[in-house]
Amino acid sequence: MKWFTLLTAGLVLLAAPALFSLTLEDYMQAVKKRNKIFTALDSSKEAANDKLIAGDVGLSPVITAGYLLITDKTLPSALGNRREIEEYSLGVSKKFITGTSITLTGKTNEFENEVAFPNDRYSTGGLGIALSQSLWKDFFGAGTRLRQEREQTLNQFDNLRIELQIRLTTFDAESVFWDYAFAQEDLRLKKSNLERAQRLEKWTSNRVSNGISDRADLMNVKALAALREVQFATAQDEIKTQETKFREYMSLAETEKTPAVDDEMVQPKNYVDQLIKNKSVVKIDLYLSSLEAKTKQLIAAEIKDQYKPELSLVAGYNTSAYDRDYSEMTKNISQTDRPRTFVGLNFSWMFDTDAKSAQVSAATKDALASQYIAERNLTLGRNAWSDLIRKYEITKKNVMTLEKVALYQRERAKAEQDKFNKGRSVTFNVVTAETDAAEAEVNLLRAKAGLRKLEASSILYIAL
Repeated sequence: MKWFTLLTAGLVLLAAPALFSLTLEDYMQAVKKRNKIFTALDSSKEAANDKLIAGDVGLSPVITAGYLLITDKTLPSALGNRREIEEYSLGVSKKFITGTSITLTGKTNEFENEVAFPNDRYSTGGLGIALSQSLWKDFFGAGTRLRQEREQTLNQFDNLRIELQIRLTTFDAESVFWDYAFAQEDLRLKKSNLERAQRLEKWTSNRVSNGISDRADLMNVKALAALREVQFATAQDEIKTQETKFREYMSLAETEKTPAVDDEMVQPKNYVDQLIKNKSVVKIDLYLSSLEAKTKQLIAAEIKDQYKPELSLVAGYNTSAYDRDYSEMTKNISQTDRPRTFVGLNFSWMFDTDAKSAQVSAATKDALASQYIAERNLTLGRNAWSDLIRKYEITKKNVMTLEKVALYQRERAKAEQDKFNKGRSVTFNVVTAETDAAEAEVNLLRAKAGLRKLEASSILYIAL
């Protein structure tokens, strides 16, 4: 019974004195929780989403307030050669996605003139609303919607790019798990092979001493034992290398022991089955070029819109109030008996220069080139999925075949050993059978690990 199930139950278990067996799910949970790479990538994804929201900052309301102290000596001078004016203003403006801009304002003025009573001092003020509607450039908010669509597409690109980095890191982490699992099982296998070779060496040595076997048989068996000793030493070195990578991904401290891993390679999990049900599956890194091409197409459309002539309908309404006393004027500032209204059109247009034409042309050509690349990459992405499925099916069949081969070689080695014990076989046949059985076991183990890596690599693909 495992006493380590989920790291969410407490990472303290990682430092427990006894060794425990770690499943793939436990390992991936630990990696995603402890490895800072995943934390950094999650932060990057949050930042990308914040950028999308920030794109509409131009549609946020803006409040303005002002104070002016004006000394005026301009002509005509019906109110004296020198006038002092104190002006207070307050306003709020808002642009909408329809391309409509609305501004609300309030303004008051206090005048001090050189002339005698009653025009030596007076106050004016008013409340106003002004409206501007785009009719050509950003036609009824078309440019704003283009910008939003471009930012949404760019957000999809950024999120998928970051997701790809997360999946690549996940794939690397899972590959390390299977490499460590393979090294662990390979070490166990090599140790078992060495022990059998040593027992055979000891048994043959006794037969030589008793005159039943000759010295050539003993040398043959000793060579087998020496070879198995080298293989075991190599396996010991390999598991140390894989253990280092395993600990790095789990971010284990020096005081924390390295857990063993469950041998789940016996019954592979079919991670790819869900994707196989989809008609269109592509590799993510190749699909990203499609989003990039769409973004550049929208950028080109935005640039064309920006260089359109600007024609705006403008209209406004303002109240007006007048009184010698400032406080009395402010009481009547909202009265509508003497309004000021206006309506009109504003037009502006940038001349067609080489610089203007070049910028539009460059954006258009860049978008077209990206589209061609995206179409090519989309085909490559689908082909990559087909290749993966083909390799996956072949590897599954190979595993089944190698299981039979390993079983046959084990039975052969056992049979040769029995025959040898009964004096009906020579040492060479026993050694050959032992060697073939060991190689078959290693080949089977390697094929199973490869199958699990192929399954893990399916996370680098996306269904459209």
